[in-house]
Amino acid sequence: MFVMLGDPEYKITRKKIIFVISALSLFFLGYLLAPPTMTDGNYEGTVTFIYQDTSTQIDFVFQLNSSIFVPEKPLMISNSSNNYQIIINSFESYSSQVGNKITFSVTINDTQNITEDLKLNNFVASISKGNFKENFSPKEVINQVFLFEFQIIKYSNIALGLLLMVSFLWMTEIIPLSASALLVPVAIVIFNIDTATGSLSLFFSPIIILFFAGFLMAEAMKRVKLDTFLSVTILSLVPANTKLIIFSMMALSAIFSMFMSNTAAVAIFIPLSLSLMEYLDEEYLNFRKMMILGIAYSATIGGIGSLIGTPPNYIAVDLLQKSQGITITFIEWFLFGLPVLLLLIPVTFFYLWIRLKPTISDEAMKTAKLKSINRKKDLHTLNRDQIVVLFIFILVFCLWLMEQFHGIHAGIIAVIGVILLFFSGYLMQEDLTRINWNALLTFGGGLTLGAIILKTGLADWLALQLGFLKDIHPLFILLFLGFLSLILTGIASNTASASILVPIVIPLGITLGMDPVLTALVVAIISSVDFAIIIGTPPTMVAYSTGYFQVKEIFKLGIVLDLIGLIIVTLLGWVFYQNVLFLVK
Repeated sequence: MFVMLGDPEYKITRKKIIFVISALSLFFLGYLLAPPTMTDGNYEGTVTFIYQDTSTQIDFVFQLNSSIFVPEKPLMISNSSNNYQIIINSFESYSSQVGNKITFSVTINDTQNITEDLKLNNFVASISKGNFKENFSPKEVINQVFLFEFQIIKYSNIALGLLLMVSFLWMTEIIPLSASALLVPVAIVIFNIDTATGSLSLFFSPIIILFFAGFLMAEAMKRVKLDTFLSVTILSLVPANTKLIIFSMMALSAIFSMFMSNTAAVAIFIPLSLSLMEYLDEEYLNFRKMMILGIAYSATIGGIGSLIGTPPNYIAVDLLQKSQGITITFIEWFLFGLPVLLLLIPVTFFYLWIRLKPTISDEAMKTAKLKSINRKKDLHTLNRDQIVVLFIFILVFCLWLMEQFHGIHAGIIAVIGVILLFFSGYLMQEDLTRINWNALLTFGGGLTLGAIILKTGLADWLALQLGFLKDIHPLFILLFLGFLSLILTGIASNTASASILVPIVIPLGITLGMDPVLTALVVAIISSVDFAIIIGTPPTMVAYSTGYFQVKEIFKLGIVLDLIGLIIVTLLGWVFYQNVLFLVK
């Protein structure tokens, strides 16, 4: 099909021109508002020790030098006061190459054993040169050694301009999300922040490969109708009780969404529910609404449950590994995602039941169920093709669960499954054209944007600007961060929302004395809690497209559920997650 230049969809309209000008204006605004680049030369460092009503300050000098690549010449400075000695272990010179950090440690030798009572907030450090000055706290304390780390700020003006511009383009969708995402590596190369190879590497990272392979495995399931067989079989086993039928369909939608795209999950279960409802009278409208909306919302929730369920999960995991060296495996994610899923699904069910009040007799439900199942008699027996695909999927899933034992990345495991499916003939070349390339490219752009925000020091700088939050209780800080994520995901995709916020809340957690794993995972999970806006997630859009809902009706139902999800995720993060974080250290 040829594209006609006169087609209104492809015209350069006044609206597009205004939006492009707005996007460029935001880029220059970010360029102007960003912190200045740290230039080579001598910097003054200061460490202030605050204990009870006294404070002791130690000054030292170090150099930034772009011609070196690793810190040079160890430097030790000490100061004695009030029966204790403060010792700073630093370097005389640090590399100012983009992505490098200034690191030093502080120890105390004392005769009063005060070190046993010291916390991170007993120390404050600062770095200054001319008009440049930043204060920061220790990153962590290990065996009473306080470790300081400061990301060198370089090209942060480009990073902030890019963040504002791409965020605007993602929110307005004046061009496809993937096209906006591709602007990120283009800008990185043009402004000489990184090479073409480095800027494009995350578009083919193991994370992207994991989702790419996951999409293909879902195509294989659809090819042999394994997904429909499983759903029909389970439906036939569920008693003909209204509540059980709805809850079972919601649970199945969530489970399928854990291992395939949420769009694919609703593509299975909404048509199945519609075939079931063909045999119901029109008077059961609220039952139809609850069934459809419950399936859609459950598919969205299901993505939270597993590491491959939705891109924000892996964005958080990837950035935690890159910035903090913290690795979260496939099975470890369940410690974070499953509790949310297991609580949100029943809460969503009871919320929709109370709001919609569906009325239908068990007898009517039994009749409709039997007619729907009999219509799919050909799917009641597991055939040879379905057995092979199911075996391969189970093999891949088991290898995912054992990742911490064999050490093979989940993406490579998924590729092994895809190769087996191609080799056995259950995937074809044309299946490569059916996967969601727009989502993969957007995901890659999000990962690249997050990495550059961290690498240029912009994330650390933004976190320091939010340092005023340190006087607020950590629970309310989590609520605040979750609320920001909730607002952003309401006007942008969950991938875009996580790409913008996760790189910022990781250093913010360190600045505020909170665990960065906690802040990153809460923000990532809440970015997937979007039930109010019909274009917010594909499942909600599919539910709306059935014709049973008005936009304002979904908004009224979803906005309350958004807030419920915010509270649940935050409380779980505070009460439960902090008790299992040691498992991923």
